[in-house]
Amino acid sequence: MFKINLSTVLLVTGLFAQPVYADEAMDSALQQTQDCLRQQNCASAQTDAGKAAAQQALEAVGGNADQMQGLYNISADIMPLLLQQADGDPAKMQAILQKAQTDPEGFLNSLAPDIQTKIKQAAATLEKNRESGQKP
Repeated sequence: MFKINLSTVLLVTGLFAQPVYADEAMDSALQQTQDCLRQQNCASAQTDAGKAAAQQALEAVGGNADQMQGLYNISADIMPLLLQQADGDPAKMQAILQKAQTDPEGFLNSLAPDIQTKIKQAAATLEKNRESGQKP
């Protein structure tokens, strides 16, 4: 049930993972990346890849902009954990995201319980809306 949402979260997180390493001030760069995800106001969001990720995220949630924003917020919450798991190494970060694509359940289980809950709740809401035929 939550595989679509988790896959979309991974896509969005992966797209915006690179800016974390663009600045030597890691905390500042992490905060900027999280803000970018939450507000969609950074250069990465305006690239072709950023627009494609946004479109894919919107399609994954049936066109519901609020649910899409929820996925972006979850992605922002994942960033510090992903950074920690990768020991600050961009190549490891990308490897974790690639592995998560093939083992989303394992990745989900590696996340903090509160983030797991957010992902599961988002998936349940999406599933409920799909079953009821609710439109955005």
